[in-house]
Amino acid sequence: MMKLVSLLGLASAAAAAASSSAANPISSTMLKEATTSHRILEGDEEGGEEDEGGDDNNNNANLAGYSLQYSTCLRTKIASDDDAVEGNSYYVNGAYRAQYNLYATFRLCTDDGNGKCTCDASVEYATEMDNFLESSLNYLGGAGGGDETDYLECTYGGAENGVDYYLGPQCSDSGGLIIGTFYDEDCTVKAGYSAPSFSYNTFSSIESTCQDCSNGGCEDLYGDAHQCVNGKDIAGDDDEGVCSAAKRATAEVDYSRVKKRNYGAVLFAKVFIGMLVIGLIGGAMFLAYTYYLRHRGDRTEHLVESVPVGAALT
Repeated sequence: MMKLVSLLGLASAAAAAASSSAANPISSTMLKEATTSHRILEGDEEGGEEDEGGDDNNNNANLAGYSLQYSTCLRTKIASDDDAVEGNSYYVNGAYRAQYNLYATFRLCTDDGNGKCTCDASVEYATEMDNFLESSLNYLGGAGGGDETDYLECTYGGAENGVDYYLGPQCSDSGGLIIGTFYDEDCTVKAGYSAPSFSYNTFSSIESTCQDCSNGGCEDLYGDAHQCVNGKDIAGDDDEGVCSAAKRATAEVDYSRVKKRNYGAVLFAKVFIGMLVIGLIGGAMFLAYTYYLRHRGDRTEHLVESVPVGAALT
């Protein structure tokens, strides 16, 4: 029954994706790969049962033989119903400010040995950051303390100019994990204060470690995660826009085209400046020559007129 419900759900998701393909095209190959991957990871045991609520229990996914690898960090804006403040409902330090939830995305991979993963980039799995950090630290053997792991939960950091601030996990500009400052005790409103300096050895290990799922440590993360294909949740349950945020965060930029465009602009600028300089030099030379021709005759006439007639005869 669980597999039947799962297949029906995936069929609905595929139909919804097909109907919206004009606005947000998803390749049939990519959707097929994601659907196949989802189906493989469902519990393989026959006679799987539904939970008491009648819903699929995705936490029973069979991840044996898989590993997971951190991908990126996301912030998604918490919607506000108050149109008067344009979606920014938290008033602090003289202004209304937006609130954000924090997510980590990961990919399912095969372990190549020596801690190296080969990952499927066609599906991004997005889960709440605190769940991901807790699971990852358990895999690494726990937090040692005295570093960034002291602030995995939102913690009071002090006050500046009479305004309290808090410390908690945050996304770096490159999608990495850092500790940031916030105005609220839930660490949803980002502040511009400086956070303490850390080596971030633990966060770096979380980002780089290929986590083996054979010990059963990945099932909860997988079961709770949005499964994102080309910016769409294949289950259709993404009111917060997590999957679209994941697509933006993981978009790859073709820098070769940027270089080509820049090269053409630079070449045009060089040619234009060169022609302008040549024109200015040529114009200056022309004006100088014209001035010389106009005044050469005046000097000759002046010399002739200044010679006395008698002197010329002798």
